Amino acid sequence: MATPPASILLLHGLGGSGEGSVRLLEEALRARGWTDAAYLRPTLAAVHRVEPERAGEARFHQAREELEAYLQGRVPALTLGFSFGGLLAAFAPSPRRLAVCSPWHRLPADALARAAARPGWAVLQGGRDAVVPADASLGALPASVPRTLDPEGDHAFDGWMLRIALWTQAAWIAPERGSNEG
Repeated sequence: MATPPASILLLHGLGGSGEGSVRLLEEALRARGWTDAAYLRPTLAAVHRVEPERAGEARFHQAREELEAYLQGRVPALTLGFSFGGLLAAFAPSPRRLAVCSPWHRLPADALARAAARPGWAVLQGGRDAVVPADASLGALPASVPRTLDPEGDHAFDGWMLRIALWTQAAWIAPERGSNEG
């Protein structure tokens, strides 16, 4: 197996925290041999607190500012985010950026184009995701973004965490393998 990333930033989704599914992903990656990586699992207040009156764009900008303050100039080798955390992951400073079941159709096309202009971004989408439907999400992505469709995956990440961990490792080892459907 290729050398694992030295540092991994894991970003939770809306209403989540650094102690939820991202902790389970860390455990799955450690069980698969990625034991020496420094794992970062911040709880971002703008994403953790679900406040319906806050517009999506305002939440996104506040979350990006929180993430920048948390990182303090550090650049993790790999960033992976679930759902809303995946939106943030696409814009993280990491050279390798992965997103799982993220609502790409909620971002402007020019923002997606900027994220796609930097190499190292790949997407995993669950085919049974009722929260972030695969057609809408994947259809919004620029054609150059590698994407993988897990036909059985849904928005309950914990139920298919092993497959997410396997995809993460495969995407790290061979980035060009991130595209097998889309």
